[in-house]
Amino acid sequence: MRITTRLRITSTVTVVALVILAPMLILSLNEFKNAKNDYLLADTIKVNFFERASFRDQYFLYREERARLLWEKNKATADQLLHQANSQFHREQDRLNLERLCKSIEDTAVIFHRIVNNTEILKTATGNRQVYQELDKRLYSQLLMKAGAVRDMATALQDASARRIQLSYEYMTIIVGVFAFTLALTTILTSIQLDRLIRRRLEPLHNGAKIVADGDLDYRIRCGGTDEFAELALSINYMTESLQVSAKQLEAEITERKQVDDKLARAHAELEQFTRIAAHHLQEPARRLVSFAQRLQSRLPTEQLNEDAIASLHFIEQGAARQSALVRDIQLYLAADQPRSTMETVAVTAVIAGLLEHRATLMRETGAQVDYNDAPSVHIDRPRLKDIFSILLDNALCYRHPKLTPHIWISGEVKAGRVIYRVADNGVGIPAEYRERVFGVFERLQVNDDQNSTGIGLAIVRRIIESCGGSVTIQETPGGGTTVLFDLPA
Repeated sequence: MRITTRLRITSTVTVVALVILAPMLILSLNEFKNAKNDYLLADTIKVNFFERASFRDQYFLYREERARLLWEKNKATADQLLHQANSQFHREQDRLNLERLCKSIEDTAVIFHRIVNNTEILKTATGNRQVYQELDKRLYSQLLMKAGAVRDMATALQDASARRIQLSYEYMTIIVGVFAFTLALTTILTSIQLDRLIRRRLEPLHNGAKIVADGDLDYRIRCGGTDEFAELALSINYMTESLQVSAKQLEAEITERKQVDDKLARAHAELEQFTRIAAHHLQEPARRLVSFAQRLQSRLPTEQLNEDAIASLHFIEQGAARQSALVRDIQLYLAADQPRSTMETVAVTAVIAGLLEHRATLMRETGAQVDYNDAPSVHIDRPRLKDIFSILLDNALCYRHPKLTPHIWISGEVKAGRVIYRVADNGVGIPAEYRERVFGVFERLQVNDDQNSTGIGLAIVRRIIESCGGSVTIQETPGGGTTVLFDLPA
C-alpha cells in the first residue's frame, strides 16, 4: 500500500470521526447554552423573590405606602420574568415547577393585597380591632408559607438548570475526549506503521545507494511493492544504468583521448628531437657559408674583388647570418613554454643591466638611453626572463625613429598578486590594426627593409608570458612610439 494511501485513510478516519462527533458536539453546546440561560433566568427569579420579600417585610413592619409601591413594582417585574420563563423552559418537569411557581406567586399577591386591605380597615376600625389584627397575623403567616413555596420552586428550576449544565459539560468533555482519542490513536498507529515501513523499505535503498556511490554501477536495488519506495528504487536503478552507460562511454572517450594524447606526446617529442637535430644541421651549413665567404674574400686577388664580387660575398654572409638567427629563434619559440632553469624570484633590474652591457656598442652608436630603476622583481626562470627583455630591447633599438635619439622606459608595479611591466620607446610605433598581428609567427612590419628581423621575436615573448599565466598587449606611447604592456605572477 502506498504511503499516500495510508495517509488518506488516516485523514478519512479523522474526518469521519469529526463528521459524526461534530453534530453531537454542536447539540451539546446548544444544550449547554440553553441550560445556562435557564439557570440565569431562574437565578434572576430568585433574586426578584428575595427583593419582593424584603419589601413585604418592610410593609408588614411599618405599613408604609412606599414599601407597598416597591412590592407592586417588583411584582410587575416578576410577571415579566415568568412570561419569559414560560417561553424559555420546555422540559416537562421544568414546566410543572414553573406552573407551581406562577400559582404560588399569584397566591402571595392575593394574600399581600388582603393584608393591604386589612391595614386600611385597621386604620378606621374601633370595636373589632383585635379581630382584624388576628386576621393580619394569619394572613402574614400564609404569605410566608406561600413565599417559601415560591422560593422552593425557583430553587428547583435553578437546580434543574445547573444539573443540565453539568450534564452538557460532561457530555461535551466525553465527545471531545472521544475525538481526541480517535485522532491520537489513528495518528499513533499511522506513525508506528509508517516508521516501521520507512525503516524496512529505506534500508535497502540506503545500502544500495551507498554501494552505487562507492562505484559499483553493476548493482541493482531489489525493492518490491507498488509504493513510493519501489518507485524510488526503480528511479535509482534507472539512474545507475544511465550512469553505467555514461561511465562506459566516458571510459572509452578517456581511453581514446589518452591514446591521442600519447600520440601527440610522441609526436611532440619527435618534433622537438627533429627540431634540435634540424637546427644543429642547419646551423652547420650557415657557419660554413660565412666561413667560406670570408675565406674567399681574404684569398681572392685584389684585382678580382670588384664591387659585384664583394656584394655577392656580403650577400652570402648576410643570408647565412639570417638563417642562423632564424634557426635560433625557432628553437627559442619551441622551448618558450617550458622553464629552462629553476623557478625563482629574479631581480629584473640586474637582468636588464646585463642585457644593456652586451649592447653597449650599439647604445653608444645610437646614443640610446634606457630608464629601468623602478622595475620590480618577479618569480620566473632567469633564461626566459632574459629572452623577454632581450627581444623587447632589440625591437626598441631596431625600430628606432630616424630623427630621434632612442629612449626606452622600463617600469613596473605589483598589483593584486601580479607584476605589471611597461616597456615603452619613442620609436616608429605600430599602427593599431597591426598590434595583434605582430604577435604571430613570421609576422614582420616592413618599416625598415634592411633590418635583419626574423619575425618570431614577439611570438616568443607572448608564448613565454602566456605559459606563465600572464598576458601581453601593445599600446601607443604618448607622444609616439610603442609600449608593450605585460603581466606575470608575482
